[in-house]
Amino acid sequence: MATLLLEWPLFLLTTLAAVASPGERAVTHADTAVFAGFVLWDGKADGQLEDAAMVVSKGKIEWIGQRSSLESPAGCPVVDLAGTWVMPGLVDAHVHFFQSAGLYTRPDIIDLQSVRPYAEELSGIKAALDDTFRRYLASGVTAVVDMGGPFWNFDVREAARQASLAPHVAVAGPLISTVARPQLDLGDPPIVRARTPEHARDLAAKQLEQKPDLTKIWFVATPDRPIDDGAAMVAEVARISRSAGVRLAVHATELETARLAVVNGADILVHSVQDVPVDSRFLELVRERAVVYVPNLVVLEGYAEVLGRDLDLSPEERRWGAPDVVATWREMPGPEGGTVSEEAGRRAALFRSRLAVAKANLPSVRAAGVALAVGTDAGNIGTLPGPSLHRELRLMADAGLSNLDVLRAATSGAAGVFSAVPQFGTLEAGKNADFLVLEADPLSDVGNASRIRYVALAGVLRSPAAIVPPSPESVVEEQLQAYNSRDAERFASQFADQAEIFRLPNEPLARGRGDEPLALVALVARGRGDIRETYSDLFQASPGLNCRVIQRTVMGRYVVDQELVTGLRGRSAVRAIAVYEVVGGLIQRCWLMKGE
Repeated sequence: MATLLLEWPLFLLTTLAAVASPGERAVTHADTAVFAGFVLWDGKADGQLEDAAMVVSKGKIEWIGQRSSLESPAGCPVVDLAGTWVMPGLVDAHVHFFQSAGLYTRPDIIDLQSVRPYAEELSGIKAALDDTFRRYLASGVTAVVDMGGPFWNFDVREAARQASLAPHVAVAGPLISTVARPQLDLGDPPIVRARTPEHARDLAAKQLEQKPDLTKIWFVATPDRPIDDGAAMVAEVARISRSAGVRLAVHATELETARLAVVNGADILVHSVQDVPVDSRFLELVRERAVVYVPNLVVLEGYAEVLGRDLDLSPEERRWGAPDVVATWREMPGPEGGTVSEEAGRRAALFRSRLAVAKANLPSVRAAGVALAVGTDAGNIGTLPGPSLHRELRLMADAGLSNLDVLRAATSGAAGVFSAVPQFGTLEAGKNADFLVLEADPLSDVGNASRIRYVALAGVLRSPAAIVPPSPESVVEEQLQAYNSRDAERFASQFADQAEIFRLPNEPLARGRGDEPLALVALVARGRGDIRETYSDLFQASPGLNCRVIQRTVMGRYVVDQELVTGLRGRSAVRAIAVYEVVGGLIQRCWLMKGE
């Protein structure tokens, strides 16, 4: 289906009797509008409200409740959301904008600068900032907390405020650390090693001049840095931050460093305890001090998959992940990489073992009544800005948390990390009208939080496809699923109006397209209508038709599939190669080549 972005002022609307299919419409508020007929989970209640309604005025929720209790303002347009579920927008309480999630973004973890210099990587990250904002929104993430980066983080916050399509952004400045990361220092380092507790205090004071939303410490115990020295750093930064009304987040992944961080004033613990099982003494301390615990499970899985060359892309990653970033994951060297590959394999095994401990600790943390917030550490290798949050939700549910607990942590819990007095995270009068319109019930399955029909930011409804065109791989995958279900209409909808399908090689047909060279091709179908008719005939003639992808390569707008096709009437299995050119979320051209 062609992707259109039509923003209609609500004063021009009377009623949307049925919500348009994704990508067809976006609705812009002008003054006041009513959204009605949906099943509501407001981010607070244990259950849901059937046939709910919400009045939105100038981007804020004016009223929300049972539709039968609503007296609609005279002449107010009504947007009918019958058959959908509405919940607060998702919040990622731990991201990093100075990282891309690509293979070359952390040379301190895996050094491949001989392939892509870090300066080039960083330049690309800055150039793609607007695209990164949009990928968060398309994934249903309406607010993020950057947990530390270069001083240009503060420019990112301002850019988000000025952008037409961006999540709400809170930021911390450079991470004040017990360890150095010189590989990341190009003049504005994201991580700065504090020499002493007093130096840590001075570093924090410099950041506080920029009015950060949080300060952040990276507390890692090392043989050359006594653990008590790190604890004293936390105490100094906590004191000066608190005097400025700013909360302190601490990265502490060992039980003892996490305990000392809480004792010395941490307000937020990012990353799970990953070395040993948590004990009751630690859990009581965290609960009594009202410290928020951010598990950060997906970043461990992401590193393990990419560095271990064991990729398993989720549907959300295919759909909303930046294709050029995902492509770098397949460039991880194999055994021929020598010491680089050996180090990557060692780290992958370490990340897998730490993930197992972190998941095992999470039910105990929840049972102790500790406040939870969802964060992904997006930007690290293998953890995509936006879609990775849906992996995090599944990992938390797999660890044993209820769907309700997970979704609370991803909405009101994470919003509480963004701000002590958040204006979103729950749907109630006076809050921002930031919400998701879903195709299925999220409380029955957290995976349904990715079945997004619309993302609403300040009351404006947009489909994910209107925010970010589907990636080439997800378009090709959707076409494949339609082929295998023998749905000619759905199949054709993935092709552009004037798309062309060729068979190659075959009888020669000279075709010149601008400056392109002549090719030996045979035209199979041209235009969406012809494609629909051609494949409808094929599907009817071969009701058992099935195509299985043996290998897939993605490069920019091109997707190359090696396929095995079975179920063709009167024919044995066919080996084939298909090359797709995808532009603007639709297949423009396809070349098919049958194997021997």
